[in-house]
Amino acid sequence: MANTAPKNNRRSNGASIEVSKVLGAGSSKIKKKIRDIERLLKKDNLPANVRVENERSLKALKVELGNTKLNLKAKEISKKYHMVRFFEKKKAVRKAKQARKEFEEVSKAGVRKEIKKARKKLRHSEVDLAYIVLFPKTEKYISLYPNPKENDEVDMKNPKAKKGIQLTEQRKRELINQAEKLIEEDKLPFSLEDVIQGKTIKLDERSHNEVPTEEIDAPVQKEEEEEDDFFE
Repeated sequence: MANTAPKNNRRSNGASIEVSKVLGAGSSKIKKKIRDIERLLKKDNLPANVRVENERSLKALKVELGNTKLNLKAKEISKKYHMVRFFEKKKAVRKAKQARKEFEEVSKAGVRKEIKKARKKLRHSEVDLAYIVLFPKTEKYISLYPNPKENDEVDMKNPKAKKGIQLTEQRKRELINQAEKLIEEDKLPFSLEDVIQGKTIKLDERSHNEVPTEEIDAPVQKEEEEEDDFFE
């Protein structure tokens, strides 16, 4: 029996299949498909059902393009600051272990004032760890343990430079507060114990940063190691 389905439906279904093939195929192919659909939508004699479906596809492709660009940005920045974050994580883990040991020893002694002081130090070290792991991968990493010489080289008489440092410190404080709040509310998307034990931490950052995370402990490609601007 001959297929009597409307030609427009066959064409519409074909368009959907083509779009599904483009999703996840890279920004250049997504951009090309967007241009194709935009040209198609300029036609005045386009059937209503085809127009509606292509408008939906266009919206989906634009969202996908935005996500793709964000992912690429995250990978570039993550690669650039991979080493500084890696070393800061090691330092933070060491501080956390020391603070934990000190807290355990002080707790045995039973001196309330010293226990309170040690607990505060331990919490501070935990917040540092959470800050490093949670730091948004689409942003230039703000060091927790900056080299004092770096700030000495900044011309504080320059209003623009001074403003830049102020904004950086403000953003750093915001992220520290965010990490502290998550710890207090027991809402960290990972275990601090796992971080301290050196286990690989993988996060689905779409829940709070809207980009997938490149794990800190992942091995770095050779071309990444050859970059000379990790600590910029």
